[in-house]
Amino acid sequence: MNNASVNASNTFEGVKEEISGVLGVRCSTNLEKYLGFPNVVGKRKRESFQNIKDKVNQRIGQWSTRLLSQGGKEIFIKSVLQAIPNYAMTCFLLPKSLCEKLENIFYGKKKKGIHWCQRKFMCRSKEEGGMGFRNMSQFNISLLVKQGWRIINNKDSLVTQVLKAKYFPNNQFLNSSLGNSSSYTWKSIWAAKDVLSKGLFWRVGTGTNISINSDAWIPDTINFMLSSEVDSM
Repeated sequence: MNNASVNASNTFEGVKEEISGVLGVRCSTNLEKYLGFPNVVGKRKRESFQNIKDKVNQRIGQWSTRLLSQGGKEIFIKSVLQAIPNYAMTCFLLPKSLCEKLENIFYGKKKKGIHWCQRKFMCRSKEEGGMGFRNMSQFNISLLVKQGWRIINNKDSLVTQVLKAKYFPNNQFLNSSLGNSSSYTWKSIWAAKDVLSKGLFWRVGTGTNISINSDAWIPDTINFMLSSEVDSM
């Protein structure tokens, strides 16, 4: 906790000092990086996204003098380049334009060098005849869906309690609304909520949370209720 900091421009100094004393952290006046990624706040989003591109270009520059075979370049893209924005994509919804720019950097559009097949075929799984490269935009959504899944299942975690208290105190995550003045993190996780809803299904298990009379047993029907009460005794 000694390396953590309290930063809130709209918080009174006395409150900052009290929070700092309770948590045992220092007060900070400047936004800093977390895990090498700048804070995504307001106008700094563009700077943060540019930081990702710079890291990718820097890594490519370090390897530009090395001769890589087609197989070697494939491993370099999958294991190194595509892994660079992983943390950012876990927390934030990157613009599709940025994902496309990253893919253009990965595969290059120069006349010289390796000529790849069409990207839509490259991003298919190897079982479907593709090369197994990631579609960065879709991969971004899948990571955010995983965060939503964690919110549903890890109700006692700190991040779930904070998000619930602020954005859906009287509701469930799947029924939550975006709200006003939301953080970019919440906007990103909320944007993937519909994808998560489509992939959810009930598993009966012990059946303690199932109602025979009120739950829908036959999907896509107008009247799914039982026609009469059932005496289970």
